[in-house]
Amino acid sequence: MSGKKTVSGIKRPAIYRLIGVQLGATLIISIGFLLKDQVAAYSALLGGLIFTLPNIYFAYKAFAYTGARAARQIVNSFYKGESVKLALTAVLFTVVFVSVKPLNVLALFVTFIIVLTTNWLTPLLLSHQPQRK
Repeated sequence: MSGKKTVSGIKRPAIYRLIGVQLGATLIISIGFLLKDQVAAYSALLGGLIFTLPNIYFAYKAFAYTGARAARQIVNSFYKGESVKLALTAVLFTVVFVSVKPLNVLALFVTFIIVLTTNWLTPLLLSHQPQRK
């Protein structure tokens, strides 16, 4: 018996909050760079999206199945999601570097790294919050 899909039926609030934090951080940083100049702002926005969009795909794949009977599907889905996420990240970097001119490379990488860091820190911060009912 195959595991059941969960994407359409069961909410995953923790992963949605993590992605929300990533998008929020991207917007805040982009607005901050807008105070410097417009090129830095859209470069920062692209840097955050280069991290967040592949992460959304990974979350979709990683949480597609549940249940003990779906263990093999869960592992396969996780590895496929991570592989595609890495490839998608590389493709997005390539597309941005080839097609976006002018580009503020520093703003792009600073935002990418900050959003990457939120990916590590947000679960720690969320785990220390009291649970709402």
